[in-house]
Amino acid sequence: MEQALLLISLGSDFHRETIDKIRQISGVDNAHFLYGHYDMYAMIKAKDKDAMRSAVLKIRETAGIKSTVTCNVLQQ
Repeated sequence: MEQALLLISLGSDFHRETIDKIRQISGVDNAHFLYGHYDMYAMIKAKDKDAMRSAVLKIRETAGIKSTVTCNVLQQ
């Protein structure tokens, strides 16, 4: 199983529903708003690298997302 923490910066066009859309993406285990440099995070759990890539790309394509940083989990 693959795991990653995705740090998300939101654009000025984001809506409160953005987090609900992120949470509905297959592989997203949880997501929350943050204070600080990043505006949101999503923890992704996927069966393999292809599923991980698919989840990350879907998040990046979500309206309101400005940029992301993916931090792969090395050990569980």
